[in-house]
Amino acid sequence: MPVDLVGGSIPALYRDLYEMISIHGLDKLTFPVFAPLFEANALTKNTLNQIWYMVIKTNSINSRNDFYKCLALMALAQQGKNIDEKLLDNYAHRELPIPTLDSINTLENRLIHLLRNDQRKTTLCFRYNDLCALDTIQVDVVSEKKGVIIRHVEYEISSMRQNNKVLRRYNDFLALHELLTIKYPYRIIPLLPPKKTVNVDKEFIEERRRALKRYLQILCRHPTICDTEIIKFFLTFQGTSCGDNMKATYKNVQDEFSSEPKSSYNTNENGDKYGGDTDGNRMFRISQTHMSFIHQQITQIRDCLKSIKEKQEKNADDFSNMEKTLQALSSDSTSIDQWATGANDYWPAIQLGLADLPVEMNAVSERIQEQCKRDDDVINDHVDMLIDLLQGYKDLCKRFEEALTIEQKAMQKTNNQQRRSLSTTDTSSKNEVNLDMIEKRNRHALKCVQIETQLVYANLEAFVYILSSLGNSQYQGSSDLCNIWKSFANKISQLGQNYMNKSSIQRTNTTGLRR
Repeated sequence: MPVDLVGGSIPALYRDLYEMISIHGLDKLTFPVFAPLFEANALTKNTLNQIWYMVIKTNSINSRNDFYKCLALMALAQQGKNIDEKLLDNYAHRELPIPTLDSINTLENRLIHLLRNDQRKTTLCFRYNDLCALDTIQVDVVSEKKGVIIRHVEYEISSMRQNNKVLRRYNDFLALHELLTIKYPYRIIPLLPPKKTVNVDKEFIEERRRALKRYLQILCRHPTICDTEIIKFFLTFQGTSCGDNMKATYKNVQDEFSSEPKSSYNTNENGDKYGGDTDGNRMFRISQTHMSFIHQQITQIRDCLKSIKEKQEKNADDFSNMEKTLQALSSDSTSIDQWATGANDYWPAIQLGLADLPVEMNAVSERIQEQCKRDDDVINDHVDMLIDLLQGYKDLCKRFEEALTIEQKAMQKTNNQQRRSLSTTDTSSKNEVNLDMIEKRNRHALKCVQIETQLVYANLEAFVYILSSLGNSQYQGSSDLCNIWKSFANKISQLGQNYMNKSSIQRTNTTGLRR
């Protein structure tokens, strides 16, 4: 009888692989996932099939011991030995053989891609890099044509995934938002920037351009929404009046629950009848509270970054003014008499030395402005997008809570009616059907909210990029400024040395003092 491997000498690779797979659910490791996951390095599908059905004999791996057996037999197969579970008895008192596999990270990425095909999943099989790879959106304001009065701002939208560019107006975004809100009531739909019809200046247009870019970027990096025909229509339609055509094309659009096959929600896997998913709702409350906390903290960080940026912009302006002041001082042609200076003839020498200093002041101002631009891009393209996503999640939670309230009221109403009319079977049956549909819809909503919660957590990885970008920007800015100020200090030091090394007659002749 094969040895119990858990108590034996287990290689670290075995434990690491087991922990990695357990994170995504050991029960999800079925043979259709197992085979392509490990199929490489002399491990053919046929070999893996023999190992699987020799050890597992069921639909999925049920224990750590069985998983370790599979790994050991894989190693033996790579050594050219027959696949025989009895061979494992030889490793009762020594370390199990180690199979030659890809790295843990490579295997995990492959596992994530394989699990995406499971339509019943409650796990988001996307990492931040996977989400970013779904699409990259660029939004640019179309330049105004000379001699033509532009009443509506147009935006050029480019999608890397669709490999296409289109022109859109704000009303087209409104139509898109309206349709997606109907189609996906339990998905994160970010808020659109507000519409403004008066006092539309360049600053407002630029802020709205960035907001619209973030809006589309969130939608096009959503694993479910990015594949909808509505998004594809918006990103590819080349005719005029995109919004009107889009609403006409999808005027009968149904929400996600109603458009699903009935078989996909006829079973109640998560809770008893009309009892709801108590554990799921509890986890939702915990996640909602945590996300609210993260939302508040990141918003505070954004406010701090904007405050720092405003101060830096003020510093850049101040150094620019210092440059002008130094230029004015160095070019001052006022004739100075020794009557005024007496023995203190230092100022005219200083004035000559000032001619080289505006270069440093200008360089300081420019470097600070460049750092402001880098930091501004990080704030608008990453911090604000993360905040938009968190705000969208907050709005989603509100919609889900409203749905739960409706379900509770419907349950209470149905129970009251059943008590009053126990003999009327037709009415109670109709009420029960309606209540059953409400309960199924809310179960679908909870599943969506669970995936959306995982989507937000996946996007929180961007926070590391944000901090890294800010750190690199500050480091680069500080290094540049350090070099400039070093040059500035050297010039000031040289100015003093030149003055001290000259005799009083040389200083008088050089500075043009009149006796």
